[in-house]
Parts: sequence; C-alpha cells; structure tokens
Amino acid sequence: MTSSSDREPGQEPEDQRPGDWRRRRRSERTTPETAAAEAEIQQPQAGATDEVLSQPLITFFEPAMDWIGGYGGPLVFSGIIGLVTGVVVVTFISSMRLYGFIDIIIGAVLLGLVAAVFFSNVLATFLSRTGRYGFNTLILVGAFTGIIVVANVVSFENGSRMDVTATNQFSLANRTKDVLSNLTEDVRATAFYKDQDDTDSPDLAERRNKVLNTLEEFDSRSSKFSYRVIDPDLKPEVVSKYFGARPTSFVAEIVVVEGMESGRFDVLQPTDANYTKLEQDLVTSTLVATGSEKKKIYFLSGHGERDINRTASDGYAAVRSGLEGDNYQVQKLIWSSTEVDVEVPVDAALVVIAGPTSSLPEAHEEALDRYLEGVQSDGTLRREHGRMIFLAETDSPESFRKFFADWGILISTGYIRDVGSSVPGLPQTLTLQSFNPEAPKEITQPKGERLQDVFMPGATAIALSRDDLRLSLQLAATSAESYLITDPDRTDPITNAGADSDQRGPFYPVVRVQSIGQVGSQPPASQPEPSEISDIIVFGDSDFLSNSSYNQGGGADLFLNSANFLVGDYSLVSIRPKVFAFREFNLDANEYDFVRFASWLFLPGLMGLMAALVWWVRR
Repeated sequence: MTSSSDREPGQEPEDQRPGDWRRRRRSERTTPETAAAEAEIQQPQAGATDEVLSQPLITFFEPAMDWIGGYGGPLVFSGIIGLVTGVVVVTFISSMRLYGFIDIIIGAVLLGLVAAVFFSNVLATFLSRTGRYGFNTLILVGAFTGIIVVANVVSFENGSRMDVTATNQFSLANRTKDVLSNLTEDVRATAFYKDQDDTDSPDLAERRNKVLNTLEEFDSRSSKFSYRVIDPDLKPEVVSKYFGARPTSFVAEIVVVEGMESGRFDVLQPTDANYTKLEQDLVTSTLVATGSEKKKIYFLSGHGERDINRTASDGYAAVRSGLEGDNYQVQKLIWSSTEVDVEVPVDAALVVIAGPTSSLPEAHEEALDRYLEGVQSDGTLRREHGRMIFLAETDSPESFRKFFADWGILISTGYIRDVGSSVPGLPQTLTLQSFNPEAPKEITQPKGERLQDVFMPGATAIALSRDDLRLSLQLAATSAESYLITDPDRTDPITNAGADSDQRGPFYPVVRVQSIGQVGSQPPASQPEPSEISDIIVFGDSDFLSNSSYNQGGGADLFLNSANFLVGDYSLVSIRPKVFAFREFNLDANEYDFVRFASWLFLPGLMGLMAALVWWVRR
C-alpha cells in the first residue's frame, strides 16, 4: 500500500484516476517506454505459470491515438483551413477543382481523426445544453443559407421585372408583348455602338443606354429574342456581313434585326434624335425579319402608268420581282378616271407613280395630297406622312406636272442631251455617272460600293423650288457638257444662237424633296416630327426600269435602293412613345432635416427599442 507521503506532488491515487486514458493528464498517460517497463514489472517470474495473456487490439493504435490527442488543436485548425480553402478553390477556380477536392478530403480526414479520438468529448459537447443550442444554431444557419441559395437560383432562372414609374416608362406596349410571344423563329438584334468608355458625347451615351435597355426588355420577354452589341471598329467582319464594303464610320447607331432561320434582316436607324419611336421601330423590324408582316408598296394604276404585271418589254414585272425579293408586298392601286371616292390605303408604305400618260383627275390629285399630308378623307390623321416615287417623262401630263409643282418639284418638258456622257450611238440615252456625295449612302453606296452607270433613255431634268417648307437635295447630276433639248427629233444641241440656244447644264435627273406642306402653306410654329414630313424621290425617266432595260447598268439598284430608303423607317405598328414625367420632391429646410435625421436614426432606434423589450421580458 502506498501512502500519501510516497506519492509525488500532484499525483492522484490509482483508484481515483479516470478510467479513460484520454481524460488523464499528459504526465499520467502511458508512453510506449513506460508501458514496456510496467509490462516487465508486472510479468510473473519465469516458470511461475505457463499462461500468456493476449493484448487487446486497441493497444496497437494507442501510440497513434496518443499522438493525435497531443496535437489535437493544430490538427483541428489544419482541417478547418483545408475545408475552407478547398471549398474556395472548387467554387472560384475551375481549373484547380481537382486540387480543391483533394484539399477538402484532407481537411475532412483530419477533423474525422480528431473527432474519433476525442469521441466522448465531442459527444458530451453535443449532448450538453450549450452543445444542443449550438447544434440547433448550425441547423438554422444551414437552413437559412439553403433557402437563400434556392431563392437565388429560382430568381436567376425566372427573372421578373417590375416597372414602378407612374407612366410605365420602362414597360413594353401590349402590341410589343404580343409580337414577342408569337415569334415563330429565333430573332437576334445586333446593335452597332462603340464601347461606352470610347463614347465622348453624353447624348450618344444616353441613346446607347436607351437602346440597350430596350433590347434587354425585349430579351427578357421572349426566349426567342436575343441581342448583341458590336463595336464596328473592332469587328469589321460583322459589319461586312450586313453592309458589305461600307466604311465602318458610317455604321454607327444602327440596329440590325435578323431572323436566324430565314436569314432576312431589317436595318433600323433612329427616326429622331431622342429615340422616341425606338420600341415601335424594333417591333416593325422584328415583323419584317420574321416575315410575319410585310411593308406594302402600291403602284398607282388607271392613268396610263406602267403595269407591274406586264411581262412585255415595256412592262414592270421585273421591278415587281425585285421589290418582292426585298421582302415587300407589291400591289396595284387602281383608280379609274371616273372614280371620285378614292383613298390611298392606310397600310401604304410607299406609292409609286410610273410614267403616266393620261391626266390626273382633281379627286385623285386631292387624294394624293391628303396622302402626302398625312390625313384621311374623313379628317383623321394617318400614322405618318406619305412617301412617294415618281417616274417622269418628257411628255408627262400637265396635270401631274402641276401636282408636283405644288410640292416644289418642277418637271421639265425637254430631254437631256449630255455630250460628255451618253451611250455611244444613242445620243438621247443619258449615262448617269455622277452622284451627289451628300446623298444618303443607303441610295448611292448601300454596300460601300459605287453604283454602276445608270442608263436613262430620254431623261428629263428636274428643278426644285426653295422655301422654308421643304428640304431639297439633288441625288445625281449630268456633266457640264449637257443641254436640255425640247425637240425630240433633234440630237445636236444649239450652242451659239443667243436666246435661242439650248439651256446648258448640269441638270439633275434624280432629286429628293422632304416637305412639311404644299407651296404657299403656313409654316408650322415648331419643328415637326420626322413622321410629319413627306418624302418624295423623282426620277426624270421611266424607261430605264422597263423589263428590257432592268438589268442594264445600275438603274435597278438605284430604284430599289431609293425604295428601301424611303420605306426603311416606315412603321407597321403604332406604339405610343413613353412620356417621361419628372416629379420633383420639394422640401423646405425643416422638412429636409426631418427626412435626413429620420433616415439616420429611425431604424437604429427601432432596433434598440426591440432589443430593450426582449431584455425586459427575459430578465
């Protein structure tokens, strides 16, 4: 029996030591050396007995368990670091995901070993009151995190936008939603804009943001609609796909809407500086690109005009085929000479009058005036003012000359004899080579390439009247060695006969006139909207588009480009532009201080009161 005086200081009696070796002090644990020594001491004398006692299997693991128990803290810390770094690598560095999983496995093994060695302590910790509270907290935190993750996944997959403005500034019209919901093929819009960092103009940056926001709204409404933003300087190959060799400097602030299956595309340009009709134009381009609806071009008939169904040499069947190939719907607008109640259809994007030979009745003239002025016979307004192409001749009826004179366009009675530019052997056939550099590139250089020479047999000259109601532009001109000859049987110009000499050029066989109203009308008090301006292009010849001449030179391209240009911004739908309502919040000094300090102190004060209430209840 060992007395208390024989024990070392701090040493407990053998019968009071914990039975579990892991709960003993480090100094009291049995090391391999002491275990061997104790085994020799406790081994009976040789020969005393033949019985050999077997050791339990756990004794083989006790050294490793002792080592783990001695370094439990560092191992736990290393395991936590391994788990955290592994999760970070797996989540954010996809190229090192394998190493992240290995890091997670190592951390989990380290924590598992420490937990296995100290299993009773871990179990006691979780079964204690503090452990249960902690475990419940972990469950609640995990559940809350899971709910947040699920909510975010659901919200990302099912995005929903809400317009809280009073005037629905950022909402699409019902007509737009119907078009997007009924798309039959995938549609992609390509917006050609420079990067926002490279945009120096604040107005351009604002318009760019408006276009992108509208396209984003279209994209969110239909899975079949997508868009992309292309810098024309950085990706010229995309520009060439739609515009050929056209310089990238001219491809700015343009949106191309393309049907991905049909390959049709429509080019959208802003109708005004503020993009007030952006949504309407995008819907129209979408309808055109998908073939859901087509813009209609009407050829006036009933006054001896060219027939779009006639396949003979003087017919216009080739013109009709060319327009239909450009995805237009071409129809005849038949007005008989005896018909009085006539009206241009409301869906007419363009009216073409090709080489009339009989007079224009007064009722028909009034109907065409109303069309160009944007009104109906009953006084209601059309969606837009009219667009028209007139193909004149040297012998065009006087009634048609008078009609166009009212719109500032003067058609001559002679034909142009261009000594410096005419077809060899055909002196009356004008070779048109010179185009105005200020003319719209969509007409003269639609693909960045100059038009071929245009051959116009017996073309007449077009003069323009100048006033504050119209903007006139000559699209093409003859050479300086051109003359206007009134005698159709004479080809040699008279140059040295004084007043009897033929008028010398240059002359203009193709012109464009944008008008607010007829000559003599009252000018408007404010700048009109683009849709309130009529647009007319007049050619001094109609023979160059006949079936026999359609494929000779660039005459067909000149006409088709002009039609595309005039019809380009015509809208198939009418969507009221969004009106921005500015609502100012006016406060005096006292009200401003109240709002400011309330926003600073109200919520913190409310939380403090709630905390005090909870403390009072649980004290």
